[in-house]
Amino acid sequence: MTRPSRRTVLCSTAAVVGLSAGCLADDETPSDDDDPADSDDGSPNDTEDGPDAVGDTIDDLPNGVADGRTLSYQFPASTEPDITVLRDADSATDWLDDRGSLRDAETISTFVDDTDFETSILVSLSAEAPTPCYEVVLESVDIEAGESVDSGSPGGETNTNSTDRSADEDEELVLEAAVNETDDGGACAQVITTVGRLVRVTFESEPLTTISATIVGHDGSTYGVTMGSDSGSASASTNVESEWESGSESQSSDS
Repeated sequence: MTRPSRRTVLCSTAAVVGLSAGCLADDETPSDDDDPADSDDGSPNDTEDGPDAVGDTIDDLPNGVADGRTLSYQFPASTEPDITVLRDADSATDWLDDRGSLRDAETISTFVDDTDFETSILVSLSAEAPTPCYEVVLESVDIEAGESVDSGSPGGETNTNSTDRSADEDEELVLEAAVNETDDGGACAQVITTVGRLVRVTFESEPLTTISATIVGHDGSTYGVTMGSDSGSASASTNVESEWESGSESQSSDS
């Protein structure tokens, strides 16, 4: 048997080493899963860092509304039905300070802090419930055409020919909500609780200045409010008309 020469052995060894190096190089090729572009580096574009991380998305939005989110809240107290429009950061801070016993206060504070009041408003809808196992459910969000009222005409008749205001200024944001029992499947203590929901509405342009909202209580009673700001500024005064209906009786806030 002929023994291989030293040169043949060296060439064979070099070939084996070369093949092994090629295999190792193939194994070290980055896979699609290792692509840095797909990694979670905690950039500001992550959903968790954005304002949409807190609250529930409103799916059915009318034209003119760019985004909407809501967040439920409650605190142990007996209160009258209340609808409050928060148009700036200062009023939102005051609203939080007045409700120091809010459950999940930190989450609610984050929701408020994430609001851009240049294009958004917050609406608080709240009512009393017999137990903590209730919540305010937002049933609809809409924008409806309002009526331009000519204060100079007898009886404040509607002026349909007015050209002093644009069509957008005559529109109003309309919210409808109801107090419903939650489906927790467990027993609830009979503790009177105020349940509520914060609604953030972000407009495609400037926020509407007229807001109309209605809450149907757990007992079927209805509370409605229409608020019209005199201007789009944060310091604008607000005109409020409210109505409370319980059964066949109706009570105005002015009575």
